[in-house]
Amino acid sequence: MTMVWNPGQALFGGRYIVEGKLGEGGIGITFLVRNQSNQLRVIKTLKEEILNNRSWKPHREKLRQDFRDEAVRLAVCRHPHIVQIENIFDENSLPCMVMEYIEGEDLGKRLRQSGIVSETEALLYIKQIGEALTIIHHKGLLHRDIKPRNIMIRKGKLEAVLIDFGIAREFIPGVIQRHTVYRTPGFAPPEQYQLEAPRGEYIDVYGLAATLYTLITGVIPTSADDRIRNVPLEPPLKFNPRISDRVNTAILQGMDMRSQFRPQSVEEWLDLLTNGIGQNSLITASQQSTIPFIISPTRAIATQQTEKLGQTSSNLELYRTIHGHGSMVYAIAISPNGELFASGSNDNTIKLWELQTGEKLRQFGRWFSGHSDSVWNLAFSPDGEILASASWDNTIKLWQVKTGKKICTLTSHHNGVNAIAFSPDGQLLASGSADCTIKITQVNTTYEINTFNGHEDAIHSLAFSPDGQLLASASADCTIKIWQVDTGCEIHTLTGHKFFINCLTFDRKGEILISCSSDKTIKFWNPITAREIRTLTGHQDVVSSISLSKNSDILVSASWDKTIKLWHLESGEQICTLTGHENYIRSVAISPDGKTIISGSDDETIKIWR
Repeated sequence: MTMVWNPGQALFGGRYIVEGKLGEGGIGITFLVRNQSNQLRVIKTLKEEILNNRSWKPHREKLRQDFRDEAVRLAVCRHPHIVQIENIFDENSLPCMVMEYIEGEDLGKRLRQSGIVSETEALLYIKQIGEALTIIHHKGLLHRDIKPRNIMIRKGKLEAVLIDFGIAREFIPGVIQRHTVYRTPGFAPPEQYQLEAPRGEYIDVYGLAATLYTLITGVIPTSADDRIRNVPLEPPLKFNPRISDRVNTAILQGMDMRSQFRPQSVEEWLDLLTNGIGQNSLITASQQSTIPFIISPTRAIATQQTEKLGQTSSNLELYRTIHGHGSMVYAIAISPNGELFASGSNDNTIKLWELQTGEKLRQFGRWFSGHSDSVWNLAFSPDGEILASASWDNTIKLWQVKTGKKICTLTSHHNGVNAIAFSPDGQLLASGSADCTIKITQVNTTYEINTFNGHEDAIHSLAFSPDGQLLASASADCTIKIWQVDTGCEIHTLTGHKFFINCLTFDRKGEILISCSSDKTIKFWNPITAREIRTLTGHQDVVSSISLSKNSDILVSASWDKTIKLWHLESGEQICTLTGHENYIRSVAISPDGKTIISGSDDETIKIWR
């Protein structure tokens, strides 16, 4: 019988309390638990019947040690698209690993419920998992079970996370090693059907290519075992004629039966997969006239053709890189007077910094007053005296900027809060959540005075018009809605973006609304007529954040392509590109005087540009 920990049972000296069983596989079993901070976590351990099985008994100590070793190796594979290990311990001789709990659904379930995934969205997920695998491979590990069911999509976000490393193993490239006889038909290469075979990154290349095959066709590929018996692998184009030839070719090459003819690394296969896809449509005249940044340890210098823009070349200095957080930096906000800035992180903390020097002034929410999950958004009140923080612990907190003391905690949302914005007069706070609602709260009383319903997916960004009469909301449902603040009436729904809309801002006159999206574009809208004015292209990945200078002449955009771009608002011309971050850039802000740009990234750093 499978070992069962009952709900309410305490593990690891009371540090974890069992909520219930989540599932089980060939040799492992997982449980949902709560830690001492009341956060949900997943504990995985070995099944008792495996350890007690007669055939396994001679090897059970090695099995336990392999499990522990796997957990230790995974713990150092830190990446936003790899499930994170929190703890490793033994419970009554059973080795246990504690992992983050990911709210969302796996791609296998997504396919069963919604059908195939579009090529663009599938490529986004595959690229994310490919980057995760690159980290894993650099640590000397193979996953060996890449498939849609082992890829989770975070709820309300366009983010894939690789899970279930149950058969992950060390590998020495090119050396023949003994394989665990475990595989998922359709996703496992022929090497995994052999007891002894060389191990290499090309094993996971096959699984990643097969996963993409299924995402864009809805069909599980012919298994390697059947292909050995001459059952052909049908090209994905046969099932989905809308996919590009390049993707079709890359999948087939990644699933070559002969490992030496596959791309030998995930990076090599991703290059084969993505090079040239959609690039022509994204290249603008302003890009062609811009020379990319050259990064030295202390300076980033951009030059541009002065004939194009009629201006002198600009020099921007990378003033400082701050390593102040222990995880990805999701939020950056600059105070209205331009003297301070705040940062929020996946490490659940909020920190306040002096903008001029980059020196840390304080951390908000020490001990038990802070957030218990990631901080996704920050906003200063117009007078600069209050800082609001939004978190995936479903709460919003208000803080006194001068003292760092917590004013209150707002708990009206019942899912993670992604977006917050103060009205121009500072009297109202709007908040948007993965629960698909927008709440309007009176700041001085903390009373919720209205709820706006209408979006069909998570709210990602909110922006008040300069006169405070309109509120714009951006959502994962790919729409922007314009609301009348005093009545809560929906005035317009703006459609045009093809994927999640991540950030919004009005110009200083309220005549233009600017949005950025996971479809790699930035759009300008007339909020009164609901007409699209202009589309800016140039980023090669998700555009995650935008910020506008106080006089509305310069727009700054940040992207998962690891770059920041500056644009002339009036002409839409690209001025220059900043590079230097080593991972996705989540947030960017420009100071009121337009002289400083601050960016936060998944590389766990904050950069100050001057």
